[in-house]
Amino acid sequence: MRRRLVISTIAIVLVVLGALALPVGLIVYDAAEQQLDARLGLRVNAIVSSYEQDLASGREPNLDELRLLLDPTDGLQVVQADGARSVQDVDPSVESTRVSRATASDGTRFTIVADADPLDQNFRRRLNILLMLALGAIIAAAGLAAVQARQLARPLERLASRAGLIGDGDFSRRPFVRTHIPEIDRIGSSLDLSAMRVETMLANERHFTADATHQLRTGIAGIAMRLELLSLSAEPDVAADAAEGLKQTDQLNSTIDDLLAAARNRTTNERTVFELPTIVNDHADEWQPRFQAVRRHISVITSNPAPPVYGTKGLTGQVLDILIHNALKHGAGAVTLMIDGPSVVVIDQGPGMSKSRLASVFDGPVDPSAKHGRGLALARRLAQVDGGTLSVVGNKPLRLRFELVRGDVGTEHRLTSARSLRRRDKQPDQPPLG
Repeated sequence: MRRRLVISTIAIVLVVLGALALPVGLIVYDAAEQQLDARLGLRVNAIVSSYEQDLASGREPNLDELRLLLDPTDGLQVVQADGARSVQDVDPSVESTRVSRATASDGTRFTIVADADPLDQNFRRRLNILLMLALGAIIAAAGLAAVQARQLARPLERLASRAGLIGDGDFSRRPFVRTHIPEIDRIGSSLDLSAMRVETMLANERHFTADATHQLRTGIAGIAMRLELLSLSAEPDVAADAAEGLKQTDQLNSTIDDLLAAARNRTTNERTVFELPTIVNDHADEWQPRFQAVRRHISVITSNPAPPVYGTKGLTGQVLDILIHNALKHGAGAVTLMIDGPSVVVIDQGPGMSKSRLASVFDGPVDPSAKHGRGLALARRLAQVDGGTLSVVGNKPLRLRFELVRGDVGTEHRLTSARSLRRRDKQPDQPPLG
């Protein structure tokens, strides 16, 4: 996009300069021609004035002295009143000339013939100056177009990156950098609102699934306890029915487990093998402006070669954003994201935490309506959903380690799951629950 803007701006400037080139060239040539005519007119008038002064003083005019008033390249023709040519000083090899004439009081006609080559040279010199100015204008336009293209492209690139993160399942609400361009700001606000709504819907869905599962398990556990008591009955029929009921409760528990696993897999169906440094660097670049605004620094260090990891890019990005935001809001000094194998250690130079706070740092708030204290608890839940871990590995400075599943381990896990599914498909169908 930036290159297109620069090329289009240069093309517009070239079209404008091309449209102005012909009239400007004509004006410059006409100005040079008028300057030459004025010079020749002044000289022929000077010759006539000197000639008449000699006549008035009774002296015979010396035409050779009059020739000294001209340039060496100029020619002079003097035609007396009777038609006799007394001077014919014109170079016949000159093809292009300019002529200026004047007549003395006694009828003698003076004609100055000048070579037009200096006129052409003067025109070319001025034309070269105009071409240099035009070239400077093109360079200046290209520079301004590059600056303008950068100012327009960067917000659109951030929007494209944000839309890509939402497509990867990252619905974290990072602060949108206002560009003061109404259309782009409206798109960014709409993306943030859409991400917030989708995240809220997914969170409500996950909570509903967990709550419904818990309630079902509680009821099934109560039924199972009663059936266990009935299975101890002395009556064989009652004991047999109770045992059959216990089998059905076990099948119902297995069904609930499968449904819960399916619900969780739906939120992480984008698991793939990816390079961890790429994700970490992208999110560090996204947070760089906010750190610069508070005169702080964020950097990424890779201590060991990072192997590919297996997980969901969106969930990984959300965990990183939560950890970086926590370091920005509650920490101090520079923040370092150290990539160590399949893990990322977030380090800030703050005062750390107290021992009591460290013990419950990943516990959510007791009050459901509390607005603070949910970030690290949410980060750990997201890490666990994606098969990773989040833990505190140091204090003063605070160090939080987010470790993911290695790519080769993730591949083995997928192959194992596929074999399990194939074995299950080969098993006979279970009888329906009665």
